[in-house]
Formats: sequence, C-alpha cells, structure tokens
Amino acid sequence: MKSLILNKKFFAAIIVIFFASSIYLYGDIDGRTGRTLKTSTSGCSCHGSINSGVTVTITGPDTLNTGQTQQYTLTVTNSGKLGMGLDIATRLGALGVVSNTTHLANGELTHNANIPMTNGTATITFNYTAPAAGGTDTIWAVGIGTNNQSNTSGDAWNHAPSKRVIVRSTVGIEPIISPADFKISQNYPNPFNPTTNVDITLAKETNVSIKVYDINGEEVYNIINSKLTSGNHTFTWNAVNNYGYTVNSGIYFMKINAGGNIETRKMILVK
Repeated sequence: MKSLILNKKFFAAIIVIFFASSIYLYGDIDGRTGRTLKTSTSGCSCHGSINSGVTVTITGPDTLNTGQTQQYTLTVTNSGKLGMGLDIATRLGALGVVSNTTHLANGELTHNANIPMTNGTATITFNYTAPAAGGTDTIWAVGIGTNNQSNTSGDAWNHAPSKRVIVRSTVGIEPIISPADFKISQNYPNPFNPTTNVDITLAKETNVSIKVYDINGEEVYNIINSKLTSGNHTFTWNAVNNYGYTVNSGIYFMKINAGGNIETRKMILVK
C-alpha cells in the first residue's frame, strides 16, 4: 500500500511538471518582446540557435524628417516553414500597428499569433515615426519560421540586418515636395511575368528615383533617377531584360523616391 501511495505521488509530480512545461512551451504564442539586437544577441533562443536559413528583411525609407511617419515592411522567409513570428524594436523613434496580425508591447511590435506563411514567406507592414530631434536612428528585428505547432520543434530564427534611418531636422528647411503633390500606384500586374508597371502622378516638376531590390535588400535594377515634369508617368520593369541577365522568381521591392518622399511596393515575380 505504501508503494502504491508513492507511485501515485510520483505520477502526480510528472503531470505537474508536464503541465508546467506545456505552459512554458505554449505560453508565448502571442509573441514576446526584448528579443532583438537592441536588447541582446540571444534572440529567440528558446527556439534553438540562430539559423542562417532564415532571411529577415526590413524594407522602407532610409531618410525621414523629424516627426515624420512612414510605412515599413518586415519579411521573413524560411523554406518549408508554415508560420512566422517576430519582434521589432527601435532605438529612438516610435512603432505603430498597421497589420491586424501584430500588436505593441513594451514599445516593441510583435505578433498576435502564428502568422501564416505562403511558400515559406510572410510579410507584415508597420509604421515608424521618426524622433523629434535629427540624427541617426536604428530599427531592429528578429523573425521566426515555424511549423505551426504548439511547441518549438523544428522552429528556426534569425536577426534582420539593422535598418539605419537618417533623421533630418526640418527647422528652417522648406519641403521639396509634399505627399499631396504626388500619387504612386501599386505595381500591376502583380504577380507578374515578365513585366510589371507602376504609375506616378506629379503635381509639379520633381526628382524621382525608382529602384528594385531583392528580398535580401540587394539592388537588382535601377529603373530611373532623374527629374520628371508634372503629369502622369508610367514605368516598366522587365525581369527578363535586366542588365542582360534574368532574375529568379520570388519577392522583390520597388522603392520610389519622389522629392525625398519614399514609398515601397512589394512585387511577386512568378515564372
């Protein structure tokens, strides 16, 4: 009888330990902050070691005026994974929610729940507001590729390259062009093969730069960099006739700079 009582206590202890472990494994499905390089290099260590197979990219303007708000994107790619988790932090500016899959916690942006991936890729958008003083700011991020399980088995993570943002003081500076002076369409068609277009409408003569970047942030094509007259303009990117070589299928970003106002368009090349 004594042995039986001891066995019952032993199994009860196992159940308590298992339940506590389950809370540890399942308790952070709504995201955790303090994982970026702002805090430490440990990242999402509860999901294993850092994995170079995970690509995490922050895309958005490199230069803003003090107090200006612009939209940025975070893309996590990990072949074979089904879901994405994230943590985004900034040194001086402020982050804002755009996607309904994220929320702010402790001033950082993280996921509400596992964000579904398509073909091993998921992208969310967020707002960044530059600080009130000029200088240089940094946006950090960490991303996770998951198997959509209720545990960490098979998960993988990596840091994004730190995004530097130059913040210009607007004291005594007259804006080159206001956001109301131009309109930029989403590229079309999208997905595309092999060409896609973007329309720009300018209220006055403006310097315009349009460049294409791959998911790693590398420039793959310079569409235009010159002064344009007021009116409507259409530009085309031909992924076949691309400096003499063909680019691969995948996600690309078109970065448009109109008079110092920068916007980004996500494009999908499907062959």
